[in-house]
Amino acid sequence: MSHNWLPVAGVGSLFLGGAAAALVFEGDTGRTAVYFVVATLVLILLTTPWLLRHPPALHAGAGAYLVLGVVVELGALLGGAVEAFRGLGAWVVLGIGVAVYGYLERGRVMITAGAGTALLGVGAIVTAAPWPTLVLALASAALLVFAAWRLRLLGMQAGLPAGAGR
Repeated sequence: MSHNWLPVAGVGSLFLGGAAAALVFEGDTGRTAVYFVVATLVLILLTTPWLLRHPPALHAGAGAYLVLGVVVELGALLGGAVEAFRGLGAWVVLGIGVAVYGYLERGRVMITAGAGTALLGVGAIVTAAPWPTLVLALASAALLVFAAWRLRLLGMQAGLPAGAGR
């Protein structure tokens, strides 16, 4: 489970960009949604080589991970397209995706970080203002980066080198 720290940190950095997008796009649903969808795709492309070299524990069947990836990307597209969510539905979907991935990997820290991120996304949708959205996106990023740091520490405590797979 400790090898998941890099992808989780990547999701955290995605939310730093989301914080900037909240200010730059000022509630423009389409552009905010495009940011989250494109950033998620880029993140998947960048972290796939890491996960191939350091495979997840795969406590669930490989099909479950594939389905999760497809559902998260489609959910991000659809959640970002809902005008009432101001392009932030993808944020909630990504948080739920991290939580479900944590469940599949049996990683409580990922479940907690994902659920917290999803709740912060709901808060951003409800507030409907750029500055609170910025603060909530920064809080999501901090929560995910903390989870990544905790996962890395767990790996080091288990005697695994920083890039160890299992």
